[in-house]
Amino acid sequence: MVHSCTSTFPFTTITDGCGTPPASLTSTVAGGFPTVLATPTKKPSSLFTPPQQLRTNAPPITVFDPHMKLPTVHEWNFSIQRELPWGFVAQAAYIGRRGERLFMAYDANQINADSIVPSFLMLQANNNATNCLPSGATRDTTKPACVPVFAAAQIPLLAAGVTGINATFVNSSTTQGELTINSAGSLARRIEDTTLAFKLRPNQQFAVITYISNEGDSNYHAAQFTLRRRFSSGLGLSMAYTFGKSIDNQSVDPVGASSGGGLSTTNSRTPTDIRNFRNERGRSDFDRTQVLQAASVWELPVGRGKRFLRSSPGVVNHLLGGWTINSIYTFQTGEPFAVRSGSFTANGNHESRAGVQAPVTAQLQTLPGQTFPGQVLFKPVTALTCGVDLTQAFCLPAPGQNGASRNIFVAPHYWNLDLGFIKVFQFTERFKLQFRMEMFNALNHPNFDNPRDVSSPSITSSVFARTCCATVAPPSTQTIVQTGESARVIQFAMKLQF
Repeated sequence: MVHSCTSTFPFTTITDGCGTPPASLTSTVAGGFPTVLATPTKKPSSLFTPPQQLRTNAPPITVFDPHMKLPTVHEWNFSIQRELPWGFVAQAAYIGRRGERLFMAYDANQINADSIVPSFLMLQANNNATNCLPSGATRDTTKPACVPVFAAAQIPLLAAGVTGINATFVNSSTTQGELTINSAGSLARRIEDTTLAFKLRPNQQFAVITYISNEGDSNYHAAQFTLRRRFSSGLGLSMAYTFGKSIDNQSVDPVGASSGGGLSTTNSRTPTDIRNFRNERGRSDFDRTQVLQAASVWELPVGRGKRFLRSSPGVVNHLLGGWTINSIYTFQTGEPFAVRSGSFTANGNHESRAGVQAPVTAQLQTLPGQTFPGQVLFKPVTALTCGVDLTQAFCLPAPGQNGASRNIFVAPHYWNLDLGFIKVFQFTERFKLQFRMEMFNALNHPNFDNPRDVSSPSITSSVFARTCCATVAPPSTQTIVQTGESARVIQFAMKLQF
């Protein structure tokens, strides 16, 4: 039996407390093994409990719900199909899908600001008083002395007498900035970086605890209509229209950053507050209420053997005959998104969403006279505090509050037309040459991207409502068929067939 003197925890290695091996162990095998080892001074079980640490020093960890179950998806549908004159077939269908126990993740070690919100409000009241610092001290001694709203002894955060949490801490420029934007969560995070006394993290042994569970839930309902005409007599048509809605409480893999997920303090995939998952239930990030797709293939009835110019001479037939026109048209209503407040008003792990004061003006719109890139904008915010100017669309939530619900705004709609022109030159019975001209975004129509993906809008940003929307450009991982081109693209090709 070999006794190891090194105990390894997932993040630290402890080598003390196991006794010192005899020198013979470090010489040769021929020296033999000892019969007695020094008595260990630590119990192995003590290594299973890492010490409590400040947030900046504590390690992260990923854990799984001990009661994980298999995700379940139920799907049902009903359709009616009808044959129509002129070769058309119509279909109407309803489709439903229910997802239960879906995988989702969040930081279970959220830094909650609830216990310090009363102190935060007192510090804020002092900071807003004439010539006062947050602690109640006088800001400028050359001016009349401060008359604080609350004395330092009345503020629980200062009255606790905790090392590091004193007048210097609360009077710093950082704290004053947090008081200005209601950022109680940021103050809570800095407290956890300074002391363990207030226990603002549920588990002070770790920093982020990524908790993977089965708490994901989704619903999808849609009405689908299709109209098709199989290709015959030189014409083929198809059209599909969907009217539906997808609702969930988390849309993508929140752990895999490469798939658009990954937990962070600002992205829309991370829950704003794990104490209120009902506020996370909303339209899916990928939801589009209406989608229309139409495609056509038309062999022009012109040229030799066709309806028109069927007896045309060779030159005329080469120029006017043998043409085919293809088209693909797509229309989609915009995806939903949320507007961030830019402030950690409720907790230290995620920015809250902006409060909405004037729903009529809190929408994307074209503002006349603006010279910023992109024409579809929010109205700029000039007064951040809620209740100051009720005509302002957005405002900062109060300390301890989370703002509006998830995905209540809609991005610009999308539409695109692609065209293709094909001409076949029949030289001989064996040889023919095919010429193709394809136009992507044939009408050069600009489609604006989701503000969530472009400027990640925050009402405290200096460029909020100025760089809202940019035209969609296909990422390197996608094709123009998936996203459309941001501007017209024309390509030519020739193919010899024999």
